[in-house]
Amino acid sequence: MKPNHNIKKPDSSSKLSLEEIIGLNTRNCNGLASNTSTAKCAYVAGCVLVVYDVDSSTQSHLMVSHRMPKPLCCVAMSRDGRYVAAGESGPQPAVLVWDCANPAFISELKGHLYGVECIAFSPDGEHLVTVGGYIYLWNWRSAMLVTKLKANSSCSAITSACFSSDAKFIVTAGKKHLKFWTIGSSATARTRLNKGTESLTLHAKPVNLGIQKESYFVSVISATWTDNGVANQEQAGESFTIYALTDAGILYIVHSGLSVTKSVDLKVKNGFALSASSKLIACACSNGAVHLFDIQSLKHAGTLHYSEAKKCNGKNDTVSTAKATELYFKLTPTIPNAIACQFSTSEKLVVVYGDHSLYVWDIHDVNEATRCCVLVSHSACIWDIKNLGCENMHDPSVSCVARGCTGGVSFSTCSADGTIRLWDLALQSELSKDVLGHESLNIEPMSTAHLVSAGIFERNTMETSVSTQGYRSMAVSSEGKYLAAGDFDGNLHIYDLKSSDYTYIEDAHDAEILSLSFSLSSKKDDVLEEVTDSHYFLASGGRDRTIHLYDVKRNFDLIESIDDHSAAVTAVKFTCNGHKILSCSADRYAVITSIFIASQIYQILSRRSVW
Repeated sequence: MKPNHNIKKPDSSSKLSLEEIIGLNTRNCNGLASNTSTAKCAYVAGCVLVVYDVDSSTQSHLMVSHRMPKPLCCVAMSRDGRYVAAGESGPQPAVLVWDCANPAFISELKGHLYGVECIAFSPDGEHLVTVGGYIYLWNWRSAMLVTKLKANSSCSAITSACFSSDAKFIVTAGKKHLKFWTIGSSATARTRLNKGTESLTLHAKPVNLGIQKESYFVSVISATWTDNGVANQEQAGESFTIYALTDAGILYIVHSGLSVTKSVDLKVKNGFALSASSKLIACACSNGAVHLFDIQSLKHAGTLHYSEAKKCNGKNDTVSTAKATELYFKLTPTIPNAIACQFSTSEKLVVVYGDHSLYVWDIHDVNEATRCCVLVSHSACIWDIKNLGCENMHDPSVSCVARGCTGGVSFSTCSADGTIRLWDLALQSELSKDVLGHESLNIEPMSTAHLVSAGIFERNTMETSVSTQGYRSMAVSSEGKYLAAGDFDGNLHIYDLKSSDYTYIEDAHDAEILSLSFSLSSKKDDVLEEVTDSHYFLASGGRDRTIHLYDVKRNFDLIESIDDHSAAVTAVKFTCNGHKILSCSADRYAVITSIFIASQIYQILSRRSVW
């Protein structure tokens, strides 16, 4: 195998630079890693690896620049926090290693045929173990494969892997699977791959699980190298402790004697992930619960609840009617599962939830745990994104939350999760505490619009009292006053971003609304150099092959329905100061429709089709 470990720094000649990433793709315990010595955590976001500094709330991004990248699915961080490795998904994946202190790309390890499921650094930093089809042991500094072997008859069942504290064992866990792999010399090899520079072997030693041999293990960790120094390590002989969690929510302690010495029933529906500090074991579980246990006695120390983190602060809530509040709670979705957790310091715990949100918990006092930082995103497919305009119609001293003021970049997104989020990317790293403070992080959605802060991001989440399966398209008026959104059921939702008024047009289309467009709300007279009123329209195009035209100034009354297309209308756009509509369709036609206006009477005067 030809080494590929030349240090490659990012191409500075690129005209585009990645500034921030909203969201993540962590789907299990392998998609989140951390290091307590640097207070940093790493998580996967598509083809990019995000390194997040918990103390400064800043991001750095690691990615492949010398070839077409592939989606990442697992990540690991070295003990000193300097190096981070990630495994790709899909066929012919690679294992990528970066120096995140510089940052620089170091090595690309190839050998897996299919996706890499899990990855782990050895405590001494010399080796890297990856699982995907086979168990691979790498000397990653020289990009050399030390050894590989088939784990069992169904290697895809392996869900987690780690090294023992003394780096003499690799532990793998999965469906009906919990094994120790002894790292030895080639003299006792059963499976060996000699590359000349190093020759090691792996020899399996199954754990005696007794009646628990049918368990499905989802996460396994060694508690002794998560902090500088050794926690809970028995110095006599070569004893060490391994913690394993099952999907049924049973926590097991396994010692080097390869037998279970203690177990704790977490009394949850499902368990998902483990993490350890010098004092605590954290167990991420279903319904947004993270249970904390003393690392030595396994005595329950406390529980972090997702629902408690979202307790509202009344003075920051947007005023709303009691009816809207009541309907909102009736439609509140199930609490998301806590799917991954990692200690970033001994007193801060990073938790990723099933709704793609990331919380940083301050557990200095477990009984009074607080949420010190939140990164929020959509929990399903994002279908549309639009820039937001602004006319500075609010107090300029207040942070511009999705209003597009100077000093920030504002945009909106809609998603299949049934939410619309308005984002403000502030240019300053810290928001004014006099305006928002830390209390804004604890607002529960008690009304139709509310503010949540996530690092340097802020959003308003528009929640309605009308049930929807998700939003498919969106448009924002030129002056930034109206936001229109079409859902999968053909309903049209219109929000007044200045007054928070809400207009709902049920069954506007017979199928999902694929495109929306506003005409200009005003136009400038080139002769008089004055801004004059013009006709103000909203157009919608749907999968039902029709285009609807609405009068914005008449409370969005329906003016006309246009059915020029024989297939789904995929896009609509106003041209010529709102006097023409350009539409395209799956029927492979683009149609220009003229709007004739006389004495407030609207007529569709002419149509011209083009290829």
